[in-house]
Order: sequence, then C-alpha cells, then structure tokens
Amino acid sequence: MGKVLPLIFFLLTAHPAPRGSTLRVRGNGFSFSVTEPEGWSIDFQSAAQIANFVMHPKESNWREANVVAFARLTPMGPQQSLKTFMQRDLQEFQESCPFYEIQDVNLDLRGPRKFLTKALHCPGVRHEIVAVTQVPRFFVTFILSSNHQNELQSARSSFQDLLSSFLWFSSKSEKK
Repeated sequence: MGKVLPLIFFLLTAHPAPRGSTLRVRGNGFSFSVTEPEGWSIDFQSAAQIANFVMHPKESNWREANVVAFARLTPMGPQQSLKTFMQRDLQEFQESCPFYEIQDVNLDLRGPRKFLTKALHCPGVRHEIVAVTQVPRFFVTFILSSNHQNELQSARSSFQDLLSSFLWFSSKSEKK
C-alpha cells in the first residue's frame, strides 16, 4: 500500500499520560505525537522496513502478536488527494486478492483529525482496518491487522484510541 517514507527522527520523547505514554516524534519540518493505548507498546525500530512505527500488545512483540497496528507516512504526489490515494491503495489490494472484501467502517474517534476508513478482508489471509489522513506533504496510513476477525474486533477500541491521539505539528518553515 504505497512506498514507506524512510524518516530520520531527530527526537523521540515520552510523556506519561492517563492511558499510556505520549510519544512525540520530530522530523524535517514537522512533528507528530501519538499516545500508547493502555496495554500496548509503540515501537519505532523493529519494523522500520515496512512502517514508521508498529503497535502491539505489551505481552508480545510485533512479529508474534495476534493483532498489530502499523503506521507509515507516504509523501504526497502532485495533485493527489486523500480520496485518490485511498483509491489507489484499494486497487492494489484488489489486484493482490482475487476474492477480496472491502467495506466502509465507522470508527468512534475523539480527536480533531478526520480519517478515511475501510475494513479489508482477504479470505485465508488477513482482516484489516485501514485509516488514512492527510497532513502537509504526507498521507498517514494506520492499519490494524490480524489473521482473525475476533482478534481484530477486540483491538478496535485501542486502535481508535491511537487514531484519536494522533496530532500533527508543522514547523514555521513548512507552513510557508
């Protein structure tokens, strides 16, 4: 689902929050923050080849967890909208899975950011909830993924907490 942008993060700080640690990541001309949902860990190192960060239950690692969430930033192409970005990714999914299922999904989000969301299922492979938002110069894709529908549904509230906590900050040079 698109190229993963390799980012060099200059500073990663954690601040205790009621639900978990709030992590602030600084990049070139921007920063963002996310809060770890209770019982989950966010890891910026282990899955760098496929995502900017991965979230998994604390008692496991991302490779062995029954359910994981990935997030990645993808550079925005010229004249590309959030809708066309999502359509391209859905087309790639359809081409890779001949018996695909795609459904609209409504998430209960409390944050200020709006996401396009879809539930994807490739029989015998994965169940996923995909949420995409647009920020200056990037699309940010969050994917909750599991081999089992019941595991995916049990992690849905933690995924909603993660999305609700996502905040993007542009530096002065990026706003120009």
